[in-house]
Amino acid sequence: MTVKVMLVDDEILVRLGIKSLIDWERHGFSYVGDAPDGKKALEAMEETVPDILLTDIIMPQMNGLELIEEVRKRFPHTRIIVLSSHDEYEYVRKAMKLGVDDYILKASMKPDELLELLRETALKIEAGYAGVRQKLAGNKAQEGQESGAEWLKKLLDRTDSDPAAGVETSGEWKAGTAADISVPATLGNGNFILVLHIHLPPAAAFDDASSIPTLMNLVQLEMDQWLLACPVHYREREIVALITPPEHSSGIDAQAACQGLISAAKRFLGISLSAGVSLTFREPGELRAAYKQALQAVSLYYYEGKEKTYVYTSGLERSHGAASLSQDDERSLMRALQSMDEERLRETIHGLFDRLQEERMTKENSIQYGLQMLHIIQTAWKPFGEDGFEGLEGPLYRQVLGFEELEEARRWFIRLVEAGLERIRRTHREPYHDEIRKLIQYMKEHYMQDLSLKQAAEMVNMNESYLSYLFKKETQTGFTEYLNRLRLDKAAQYLAETSLPSYLIAEKVGYANINYFGRIFKKITGLSPQQYRSKCQNQNK
Repeated sequence: MTVKVMLVDDEILVRLGIKSLIDWERHGFSYVGDAPDGKKALEAMEETVPDILLTDIIMPQMNGLELIEEVRKRFPHTRIIVLSSHDEYEYVRKAMKLGVDDYILKASMKPDELLELLRETALKIEAGYAGVRQKLAGNKAQEGQESGAEWLKKLLDRTDSDPAAGVETSGEWKAGTAADISVPATLGNGNFILVLHIHLPPAAAFDDASSIPTLMNLVQLEMDQWLLACPVHYREREIVALITPPEHSSGIDAQAACQGLISAAKRFLGISLSAGVSLTFREPGELRAAYKQALQAVSLYYYEGKEKTYVYTSGLERSHGAASLSQDDERSLMRALQSMDEERLRETIHGLFDRLQEERMTKENSIQYGLQMLHIIQTAWKPFGEDGFEGLEGPLYRQVLGFEELEEARRWFIRLVEAGLERIRRTHREPYHDEIRKLIQYMKEHYMQDLSLKQAAEMVNMNESYLSYLFKKETQTGFTEYLNRLRLDKAAQYLAETSLPSYLIAEKVGYANINYFGRIFKKITGLSPQQYRSKCQNQNK
């Protein structure tokens, strides 16, 4: 099968470049055209509907987000990949919510990376066609099961703005086109929605075309006595089932039933699952809300571990705060990176992830948070070249997008900065590297004492001007600025953790003049010492 690809980007050089990057036909693709904006793209799609749409976000006439919404309505089978820039995280987050398949950074895009992404997307398309062929080849019993799946999907697709969506909410279930499905006129009180999340194996060698149908069969076998309709492969790596207790039974032990299924999937198929279970419900109009509950429950695996069953409880709603680092966090991370101090870097990253663990924002927001951290790291170490990240395979942002657990993300970022530091130190070592390192260690231990550039130069037996140049080259920070940051970091700690007055803190960290201390503190942190202390006290309430 030849997969048709269309490109939308307002920059002609980008369109020409991408068109020339790949030998399309040799790799099983057909480049069916391009457009400079969303409006012209939709006109072109009326003539030829692509299987894969590559689209920019910021464009005139109709931007990428508007285009994605229209394509989802008019051409639902078209797969979408977003072309993004480093500073478009918020747009990418919105695009991911609209259901795009992936995104790739234009600035660092390489032919092999784009081709690999296109191949992965083409496999998803093939899996879809395989499902259609399987349906066409089914017998009458299979047709009844497929109708049951369609009936459940119809209920899941119901939007909040259309609560009925063709389904009665008086307690009677409508089978829609599935007239041969045996559906009870009323339900008991113990019905719940089960969401199974499929975790990719380490090698990401998950084949939807073969693995999903097999897994669906296993779900059917393991839970057949409780299924009201066939399970639905509702979204990528997500299976949804409607469970109802047998007549005259006292209910279902959802935890035990799901753990048995998780164990069977691991044992027989080598597939890792996590399960989310909703509250019980009775009315059809409650099904969509139950699905959302099960989704929230299963997402707990990101913080508490995979291959477990999570049951929704009231108050489980997750933080939906801004998925971005605060200005204080950005400054703290940037300073740690510029210091080239491995211990300080580890402490800073652990602190950021400890806060994520405590706040438990959605997985999507957590990953956006990680993307911003990655951007800051790459920006800080850009002067040392891309090879500063040697040893971590593949595009870094793609790895961040693929995190399955928070602790996995934490370990990855620690490895990232350790590998980066090692590479930078190995490839940018100067004859006086050891002298600078010793000087920095001395400054950390004696930051509260008077120390001028002249005194430092005498300590390391170096010309004053050359020390200034070399210090900045090694640390990306001037000598005086570095010393001030050491002092102010300690001052910030005193302000947050003690009740010492500002003038005593100023003296303890090496400032004899309280007014100068206040000015330099506000210049570096953006807050006066009093404002900083108040902010810390409010956060700890």
